[in-house]
Amino acid sequence: MTNTTTASGEEGVAMDVENNTVRRPWAPYVEATLGFRNHWYPAFFSNQLEEGACRGETLLGERVLFKRVEGRVYAIEDRCIHRGVALSVRPECHTKNTISCWYHGFTYDVRDGKLVAIITDPESTLVGKRNLKNYVVEEHKNMVFIFIGDGAPTPLALDLQPGFLDADLAIYPNGENEVVNSNWRLAAENGVDASHIYIHRNSALVNVAKRPVSLASYFLSREGMVHDKDGHPKGVVKGAGQRIQVWETEIEGVKVSSQYRPAPDAPPGKGTDTSLWLPCGLKVDPFPRPDLIQFEWYVPRDEGSHHYIVTWGKRTTDKSEIKQFNYEMDAIWKDLVVNKFNNEDVLAREAMESFYADEDGWNQEQLFRPDMIIGEWRRLASKHGRAIQRKRPTRLTAKARD
Repeated sequence: MTNTTTASGEEGVAMDVENNTVRRPWAPYVEATLGFRNHWYPAFFSNQLEEGACRGETLLGERVLFKRVEGRVYAIEDRCIHRGVALSVRPECHTKNTISCWYHGFTYDVRDGKLVAIITDPESTLVGKRNLKNYVVEEHKNMVFIFIGDGAPTPLALDLQPGFLDADLAIYPNGENEVVNSNWRLAAENGVDASHIYIHRNSALVNVAKRPVSLASYFLSREGMVHDKDGHPKGVVKGAGQRIQVWETEIEGVKVSSQYRPAPDAPPGKGTDTSLWLPCGLKVDPFPRPDLIQFEWYVPRDEGSHHYIVTWGKRTTDKSEIKQFNYEMDAIWKDLVVNKFNNEDVLAREAMESFYADEDGWNQEQLFRPDMIIGEWRRLASKHGRAIQRKRPTRLTAKARD
């Protein structure tokens, strides 16, 4: 007979004491080391790929080559069918529509991935009969998006933070795009973590803004937290009205308190709503100031790293206001947020990586009350992630299989 107990802070999570394993309602999420397949992901900003240029990226463990042809971005597998050479290592383009492998000259049409020539064997019977995988790509709001999956893609709007594609929302074109050495899930959970504001309490951004920032918060209920209506983006929302703020605590008689706190008689104001949406997008509204919205994505790269993409939006269609918005982002806010606020988040994600990758962290973690939203995110992702991305299969010889 198996003994069970409830893990600290987690409702409905049973521990199999005999086998030292946890039976959780988010098993698919734990399996999704490389993310969820059949979803749209941002790849990079539009200005990072000029006309005629090529760019290689690893997304969800898949090597992808992008090329811009007559203004449009195309994407094919970045792996020559001959011997697997990455085409992006040394892009060789003899025509605008093609890329040739720099090793033996296998040449592909970037618009559909078809093998159209082999420079070192012009009469090869492979020509016209082989092809590389090609991907569906869309470009909106100064960003390039790619569908990683099979068959016809779903509408892009279902895989974006609500409002991102609104016609009256101007998006900053020079956002941050960096590789962070942690699994994408640790980044996503960090973004919506209800108590991680503690690491930002003394950041330069907080000191500049001088706005009230609590030490942490915890939830009273799940009401309104989960958004999973059919035909709409799926996500969880950390609404300002659903939680209790922690402003002060005491350790051995020493008070630890927030640097900036609201006045006792201050009327309740509009708080910041932070929300996390499938497959991996965060929305912070408003931030870093009342007229701006911050958007983040944690795109899986491989099992131990992700692409951290950050930009901002402002509701305006006025060209002079957009120009001023972009100028202020360049001159003030990008550095202040990315290098003097978000850098703390990057440090936290990378500091967790070995625990979850090598030390059975998914079973050993001890969640507490503020982590309610993380549990809801894991449940939602497990239920609505369209498919789990798997590693590219490795062909083994019969001897190796035996």
